[in-house]
Amino acid sequence: PRHPKREELGDRTVPFGKSVYIERSDFFDLEGPEGEANGGKPPRGFKRLLPGEKVRLKYAYVIKCDEVIRDATTNEPTELLCSVYPETRAGVTPEGEARVKGIIQWVEATTGAGCQVMQYDRLFKAEEPGKESGDFTSDINKESLKVFKNVMVEPSVAMDALRVIAQIRNNESSDAAAPGNDKLYHSDLTYQFERSGYFALDSSSTEDNLVFNRVVTLRDTWDASNAPRKEKQPKNQNQQNNNGRKKGGGGGQAPVVEDARRIALRAGTILEVSPHPEADSLILLKLDCGDTNDAGEPEEPRTVVAGLAGKISFEDLINRKVVCITNLKPAKMRGIESMAMLLAASDGREGDDEIVQLLDVPASVPNGELLSFEDMECGEPDAMLKSKGALKVWDRVKSKLRVNGDGEATYQDENAIRKIMTSAGPVKVSSLIDCIIG
Repeated sequence: PRHPKREELGDRTVPFGKSVYIERSDFFDLEGPEGEANGGKPPRGFKRLLPGEKVRLKYAYVIKCDEVIRDATTNEPTELLCSVYPETRAGVTPEGEARVKGIIQWVEATTGAGCQVMQYDRLFKAEEPGKESGDFTSDINKESLKVFKNVMVEPSVAMDALRVIAQIRNNESSDAAAPGNDKLYHSDLTYQFERSGYFALDSSSTEDNLVFNRVVTLRDTWDASNAPRKEKQPKNQNQQNNNGRKKGGGGGQAPVVEDARRIALRAGTILEVSPHPEADSLILLKLDCGDTNDAGEPEEPRTVVAGLAGKISFEDLINRKVVCITNLKPAKMRGIESMAMLLAASDGREGDDEIVQLLDVPASVPNGELLSFEDMECGEPDAMLKSKGALKVWDRVKSKLRVNGDGEATYQDENAIRKIMTSAGPVKVSSLIDCIIG
């Protein structure tokens, strides 16, 4: 489909063939210059394509990189020879085989269409330009516009663009442009280029030179270069439309991280429960989230304040394996700091009539395991979501969390309805269906 939630937009054809383009950043060359610079190891958390390893082409098949063809002068990879596994089409994992966790975008080479991308970013590097230096020009972002040529997009994108260009030209030379008619603009044609942002057709586009402008990024953060990028990983964590060559050189560079992958959803076990001394509606919990110190030794359980008094009995909470968010900024609730947040489903009623059920994790899942979203790369959570922009990330993710008709916790983004997954299967609730999660 053109859009997972708007059937009226129809379907699109996505060709698949012998040769495909992938983003350079989706392959890390262990045996080339970048591998040598990194000690022959992939970057921490890299889940995409490596020599001799497998990855899934999104919506298509699992492939394995068998051989790397190199430039004779630079030793940089120019082509990857891969095997395809036909039995893995459309997300299928054959019985007895391990699920391939890495997923990358691609465009079929012979049918892909070339275009130019104007990647706009913030004009200023600081949220308040000049606040520190007194000169706002010192905070101008010199990287606010990057121009990428020879970007490859699906043929359906090019066909849509050509239709819009032709219709605009016809309108300008006919009565369709008369007052009272809705005027068509190039920018009315918009797309999400996955992992890169939202793009609109530029008015300078012609049949021979399509141009797309990035109008919205996928992230909303300030001063990201100075912020810690990764949340500290628990020791026992269980690792779990494309722009073609747009990213260009420097393989292994970090792509844009979707909101959902910035949230640290982890498995945890409730060890203790007690009433809150200052609020009848709150309870205190001790939660084992699998945290370890620098020496790899277990840290003390986290204190969590939850508004579950009268909703779930203490007996039903003790030793329960649950889903928690571990990278939200700690918040004081009636004098006690809460160091994590539990996720629960609600039937939406208010007061004493409300039914609340925690999201349940299979008992075999280790504390601290980073949960994932179905058919999405493993998360790359922020160290902590504490700025105004970063906190909006959780607000956006929370608005898309729901329990489906089978009692499974899901995340509904622009592309699909994705189950929240553990190493032992999907996250579920005991009996509620078709309801909100918060």
